Amino acid sequence: MRSTILALAALTALAACGQQEAAPPPVEEIVRRVPAPWFICDAIDAPAVFVFNRDGASVQMSEFDKPNGAVVQRIGYNVGTEEGAAGSVITELFREMGVDGSVRQINPGMLENPGSAYTLPFTSINMDNRTISCRWMPRTRVLGVTGRRTIVVYEDQSGDLIYNSYDYAQAANTRPIDVSENGRTTSPFSAEVRDGAEVTDATGAAFTFETQGIRYVVTVRRDGTGQLDAYQNGTLLQTEPFIAYVEGQAAG
Repeated sequence: MRSTILALAALTALAACGQQEAAPPPVEEIVRRVPAPWFICDAIDAPAVFVFNRDGASVQMSEFDKPNGAVVQRIGYNVGTEEGAAGSVITELFREMGVDGSVRQINPGMLENPGSAYTLPFTSINMDNRTISCRWMPRTRVLGVTGRRTIVVYEDQSGDLIYNSYDYAQAANTRPIDVSENGRTTSPFSAEVRDGAEVTDATGAAFTFETQGIRYVVTVRRDGTGQLDAYQNGTLLQTEPFIAYVEGQAAG
């Protein structure tokens, strides 16, 4: 009997040790190497792209040229007053003395379909006495800029994924247009591919689009990096890293 009791005690101790060793895995800490932009204004009425990064009351604006994607200027601002007017929020930006610019954002509740605002609808900026309209598409999943083009991945009303590219080399031949659900973009686009597929894992998401032997893959990672890859019949043609990108998602 004594040996039986000791054996049971030993088994109980081993079970307890096993339970202690089966601790939950530590929570994964993601270090974002590239800060997420406050927003990107891809101009639809000027040959430029503006990337705004905000840290509290400080803003850095980087302007890139079309058609070559070169850096035109980088300017630091402080955030001034934010005023609501006619369903919009106007945020003033200033340097040292006086107001130097502003950005305009539409309240999503004022849109034709508020649920289409996967990204915040920043619609225009005023910089250096220039008023510039920004590209904005309903249900945008990714808006990214490389040194050669702007990429927009968005959903249509049925939830199908669509890829649009706007090449900077063709920017002079485009014109601003309005699209459904308060969207503003340019025509013609350089490429459009529908019926995309999305794959997500622990590192981020990849959106794949195929047409006539060409496959486009838009990758966005949790560390803030991303890229556009183009393949032809399975062979990698080129890779373009994103200078910056913003992600959008449906509310809730």
